[in-house]
Amino acid sequence: MAVRPDPLHGPTAPADVLDRIRHLIVIGELAPGVRIAEAELAARLGVSRTPAREAMRRLLAEGLLVPDGGGERPRLRVAPVGPDDVRQLYEAAGALEGVVMRGLTDLPPAERRVLAKALRDRERAFRRAARRRPLDYDVLFLRHDAFHRTMMDTLAGPATRVLLETLRPRLDRYEWLYAPIIGPDFTDTYAEHAAIIRAVTAGDGPAAERAVRRNWFRGGDRLAVALSHQAAQRLRAIPA
Repeated sequence: MAVRPDPLHGPTAPADVLDRIRHLIVIGELAPGVRIAEAELAARLGVSRTPAREAMRRLLAEGLLVPDGGGERPRLRVAPVGPDDVRQLYEAAGALEGVVMRGLTDLPPAERRVLAKALRDRERAFRRAARRRPLDYDVLFLRHDAFHRTMMDTLAGPATRVLLETLRPRLDRYEWLYAPIIGPDFTDTYAEHAAIIRAVTAGDGPAAERAVRRNWFRGGDRLAVALSHQAAQRLRAIPA
């Protein structure tokens, strides 16, 4: 997902409208559970209702919007977030990326060295972004995303890429949410990324698979626990 620093301005092609609305959902400007009205969304973006309507259809198919009641013109709302959902998504991503990493064993040594260097570079960029204050969550998202995309760009085949892209919209929302909730201490993520880099450097496909799965699975667990705590706090704040 290309994160735009200013999602409310720019060209109004249908694909751009879709990208802008998706961005608003990913960063929480359109919050989980909020109802989405076609006319209000079009007015907010300064576009006609036609591209807004088409974007809403696409976002419904992607799972970022969900039905909110029936009728001839069913309403939509932003899909909720929750611990069960994040665990399932992260486990699915980890399983797919883990299978891809098995191919590391067959990667020629020269290409493996290039991949290892690229991962080290991406990790350094991610850590630099994590040290900035205040944290720029858009930049942090992109730097972390680049680490995983580098592996998939090198090793994933077309079929697996398609499967990963079907997860991407919903996964991106949790990935963007991760830093504000878990950060600014990303020590666990650093350690998991370091294990991935070691396995890639050694050309050990099974170890790389385990390391990638562990990174996704544990990340999902961390975020799920944090979301559960947030939900519990909200319940306690409701007057009896």
